[in-house]
Amino acid sequence: MIRLITKTISYTFWNIAVLISIFILASCAHKASPLSKDRMNPKLQSVSALNNRQILFTFSEILDTINLNPEYFSITSDEETLKIMALYPSLSAAEIIALTDIQFDKPYDVSGYVFDIAQNKGNFKESFTGSSKPDTIIPWIVKYSKGANNKEFTLIFSETMDTTFFKSYILPKKNLKPEWQNLRTCRLIPEIPDDSLSYDTTYYLYIDKGARDISENTINIFITSITPDTIYEPINLKGTVQINDTLVKTGLAVLKRKTSIGITTVDEGNFVFEVRNSLFYIVEVISGKYSGSAEVSVDSVNNIILKLEEKDIDSLIN
Repeated sequence: MIRLITKTISYTFWNIAVLISIFILASCAHKASPLSKDRMNPKLQSVSALNNRQILFTFSEILDTINLNPEYFSITSDEETLKIMALYPSLSAAEIIALTDIQFDKPYDVSGYVFDIAQNKGNFKESFTGSSKPDTIIPWIVKYSKGANNKEFTLIFSETMDTTFFKSYILPKKNLKPEWQNLRTCRLIPEIPDDSLSYDTTYYLYIDKGARDISENTINIFITSITPDTIYEPINLKGTVQINDTLVKTGLAVLKRKTSIGITTVDEGNFVFEVRNSLFYIVEVISGKYSGSAEVSVDSVNNIILKLEEKDIDSLIN
């Protein structure tokens, strides 16, 4: 009788184990269903002229933007073939901007092909009406170097830029020259080895109308800071700026010791610098026709009063 009970229990456990194994295998098989390969070809959904230099192409899916080649596109009218200078993604990799020679208010035919990220080829053919409206879109910087563990400044612009024109300031002063990787990406590299960035220093890049697109639209004020330091632990040095009893709306503030070492904007009367210690600094501020300066520190209540004395940023930086 005992042997029968033992044998019955053994069979029961064995059956349970088999059922559990089958369940696990079925579950795993369900989760590990074969991956389906993307075989859909990208399709052109719309095309429209943004202005007399830019055409927007909207596709059905994300494209391989590395494999965008102006030679893959053809834009023609009854009288001409419109030269395409560059292709680049707009708000997403499914929206492509074509930079062209000057267009006119007339019909154009466009044809060509693109590739999606699975390398499916999509052919297209469409018509659109060109535009004579001038390009007034201000370019901006969509991606840039910032913060610790950065040995150089790299900037990626929103559109094709005039690579013959670039002016910037580096604080503390270093002579860095632009090296364009393509029509939208620019690196700032040392002119000589002595201009390489030091590990223990924070460097500020300031650009004001110092970069422009091919239609000569210049970017707005841009400031960023980097340091090669990998364990950077900055302290915030804050202050306010007033004219009489009123906070200034906008301005520029320059941080100094013996020379200019940093720059930032004044927004709604406030400025902030990242510093490495609690020593005293000088901050000079300009706002329109007003300017002023004061000694400041991390541990102080810093308030700078401006007076009617016009200065330019060159005089503050240099």
